Amino acid sequence: MAIHKIDGVDGVVSYPKKFVTLYAQGALTKGDVVGIGTTVTNGAGLHVAHSDGGTALVTGSIRAVGIVTETVADGAEVQVQVAGYNDMATAGGIIVYAAEVMFDIATPGRVITTTARSITVKPFGICVDAFTSGNADGAIMIYDHGIYG
Repeated sequence: MAIHKIDGVDGVVSYPKKFVTLYAQGALTKGDVVGIGTTVTNGAGLHVAHSDGGTALVTGSIRAVGIVTETVADGAEVQVQVAGYNDMATAGGIIVYAAEVMFDIATPGRVITTTARSITVKPFGICVDAFTSGNADGAIMIYDHGIYG
């Protein structure tokens, strides 16, 4: 008879995660928040770039799709976590437990609360372990938005 694994059994918690391999539009660093890029070299929607204030933002838009899991150069394949528990992101400000998060328009690649900036875009996750400003000392749960399956 097979043993069924339940979260927390034997002190081990299993956090579900989802990853996709895409292409970097610009140099990216492990832990950067990224959105769908505008490059179509390898196909529309297959590039990711920093989600920042460099592009016109529309209130209610979805901008961030995940967190980069490795440092790569422009044009390289990159693994992006698009759902689940993530403790690699760096905060652009203090983020408290249970705050919804988005990309930071002031510092590309950083994560910040949805209430910290004047533009309101849809959050891509929720804080599950508080962050101090400018540090990667917290964790978020990235919503499974379904863009990549």
